Amino acid sequence: MSQNYERVKEFAEKSLGEIPQVIDLLFKIDEYAAMEQFNQNNLLYLGRSHLSLKTRVLIAISVALANGPKESAMIHYRLARRFNISPLEILDVIRVTKMALMSSTLDSLEPILETFGRDEDSGGVQEAKSLLLSLKKETGIAPERVEDASIFSLALAKEHLREKKEMLKPGSLNMKDVFAIAFAVSASIRDRECEMIYLDQLRKNGGTKEEIEDILTTVRFIVGNRAFVNSLDILKDIAGPR
Repeated sequence: MSQNYERVKEFAEKSLGEIPQVIDLLFKIDEYAAMEQFNQNNLLYLGRSHLSLKTRVLIAISVALANGPKESAMIHYRLARRFNISPLEILDVIRVTKMALMSSTLDSLEPILETFGRDEDSGGVQEAKSLLLSLKKETGIAPERVEDASIFSLALAKEHLREKKEMLKPGSLNMKDVFAIAFAVSASIRDRECEMIYLDQLRKNGGTKEEIEDILTTVRFIVGNRAFVNSLDILKDIAGPR
């Protein structure tokens, strides 16, 4: 193998324990493509410095869980275990990821309201107003989708807020990491309203511009890397036995 391969292999074994399969296969096919993949991995993900490696790995797991494939999530899970990230912290990641995905479905309420209109249950309108007022006092914002949910179905709005309160209440992670993960998932699925809400909460919990840049670069790498993870069998076939 080339000097580049030996250099990448040495770096990967020190940082990851092994050279990633994608990079190993790419070296067999095209060294330029392999080095570009390695450089992206380093520049956008593992080589970032403002956000802790632990948080970057947790974000990578969450974005992979939200977007697939499951093999990608396992790659970053193995890395998490290598760096002694606890099972409870992983469970927090899964729960926050699920909440961000569930919240994104409420974006469909605007066209639904145009068809079905307001929930006219007795006392529902006033209760909805009280619910939104309480939420705004508690968090500083009443998201438009929660307002839409309260108009369409007060029960739906209450259940969403119950879920959010429970699933964004971590067992092991700090709230800064919780909102970093929620923001990353929202960015990866292009959920603009939740991006703004979680970004605001992240900032209020100490997130800096530089850390947010690390989140965004990590998201970009993991989302784009689906192309290579999904093509592993293709790359194996192209590389052939050597």
